[in-house]
Amino acid sequence: MKIYENDMVLWQQLKERDPDAFAFIYTTYRKWLMVVAYGIVQNETEAQDLVQKFFEDLWQMDWKNSSDLTGPIRNFLFISIRNRSLNQVRANEIQRKRYAQVQLPETFEPPANILENKELQQQLSHAMSLLPAVRAKVFKLGYLYHYSRQQIAHQLGISEATVKNHMALALKDLRNLLKNNVH
Repeated sequence: MKIYENDMVLWQQLKERDPDAFAFIYTTYRKWLMVVAYGIVQNETEAQDLVQKFFEDLWQMDWKNSSDLTGPIRNFLFISIRNRSLNQVRANEIQRKRYAQVQLPETFEPPANILENKELQQQLSHAMSLLPAVRAKVFKLGYLYHYSRQQIAHQLGISEATVKNHMALALKDLRNLLKNNVH
């Protein structure tokens, strides 16, 4: 493997999409980035996924607008993986809060077999079909596709406050519909 005399040369080679420069960065820093990511997300699989996705994005990066990337590569890599890891922690927390909001009726018992689970899915699908269109869309994007409020607002062309209201109303409506076991 080629050794690079300094980070300026390495940056330049990376901007020119030199596979040797990429391979050097990958083999030199991958394990260290895994440790950094794991230290933040506290989950080995998530840390591996974050680092892998980072390297994919690094290889596909549009270097035309990256004239400011001239400092130590190690700093760039650390900041990049730290930010991705922190974003993942935030996304996990949002997802945890959303799941906590979905309160099942006290009489709910987990399905004992696949048929019961399928029936529950059908009940949920039917209940969602009774929601107003925008409310159902917001619920699907937030809970089924794990979009953030900001992403939902952007996709649907509505404000984040409106997304929040639709989420709350969808949860309330679905709880009532499922509690009353609407068919």
